[in-house]
Amino acid sequence: MTPYTRRSAVVLLLAAMPVLADHRPVGDSQIFAPVPAPGYPEGIAVRGNKVYVSGPAAFLPVAPVPYVFEYDLANGALTNQFPITISNPYAGMRGASCLAFGPDNKLYVIEPFVGVIRMDLDAANTQTVYATFPPSAFSLLNDLAFDENGNLYVTDTFGGMIYKVPAGGGAAQLWFQDPRLLGHPDMPFGVNGIRVDKKGKRIYFSVTIRPDYSGAIYSLPLVNSPTAAQLQEFHVFPSTAANPLPGPDGIAFAKNGRLYVSLAGSSQISVLNQSGAEFRLFTAPAGVPWTNPANIAFDDDRDRILVTNHASLLPVIDPALFFVFDVAVSEKGEALP
Repeated sequence: MTPYTRRSAVVLLLAAMPVLADHRPVGDSQIFAPVPAPGYPEGIAVRGNKVYVSGPAAFLPVAPVPYVFEYDLANGALTNQFPITISNPYAGMRGASCLAFGPDNKLYVIEPFVGVIRMDLDAANTQTVYATFPPSAFSLLNDLAFDENGNLYVTDTFGGMIYKVPAGGGAAQLWFQDPRLLGHPDMPFGVNGIRVDKKGKRIYFSVTIRPDYSGAIYSLPLVNSPTAAQLQEFHVFPSTAANPLPGPDGIAFAKNGRLYVSLAGSSQISVLNQSGAEFRLFTAPAGVPWTNPANIAFDDDRDRILVTNHASLLPVIDPALFFVFDVAVSEKGEALP
């Protein structure tokens, strides 16, 4: 190879490498912002120039007040804190798992012991109960997603079921239940993250720990009464000697149809292509301790995703690990309803 052709090959290689507008290489990761006590951040959603984070998503011996924290997207500064004021006096526990903006631009947050709470994010911190759920001795409401008609779908991780809340709110109804949505008998973390696809025709969700310790992404048609025969396995994260508990958790669609999956067990981010094959696997760089990542939101203006570092599966809890980190990516997020 002549020097000229060698230089040409290098130029072509560099041109083919995905590099972001601010020159961060794809996969580069930085800590975006710490999450204050009580920690255990779970939900995350971007709206305008702000990002909102909810927590704690944990069973704690003392019932702390759950919060939604508001950050400036440009610099990670904490700009507001919204305590969740509605609680269930009979539960003895409080929490906040995932959140999502609705078609009305209000914020919807799961308080697992109450239901879905609608927040106006105004100076008065106005909150109302948007959806209630059937009482259950073994339930963990986890994630939520709106469809284009304003219906809301909510996963029950312990119950292995998905609820549907009609547009406008009210009593949730069981939409789908199947043994494949249940978790491991000793670690009952079943159906978890949930999102509607780009065409609004199918709904995708993760099952975190199956009986063989693998995890999976499934999908269903977005119809009134899906059947067990319509449940499709989109991707399996196998349990291996090198990665015994991958633990898929939160999911988010890119505009091109790729699906980003946080792997809480292996502390990685997987990217699946439109056919379900793994396209890319992100791992933490030195100095950024990804620890049980939970949920994902796209920041399109800065070519990155933001991820909550749940940091819950440790023998000793370290509050310094309660933060949001980013990952540089080369694609935009799919607009949510």
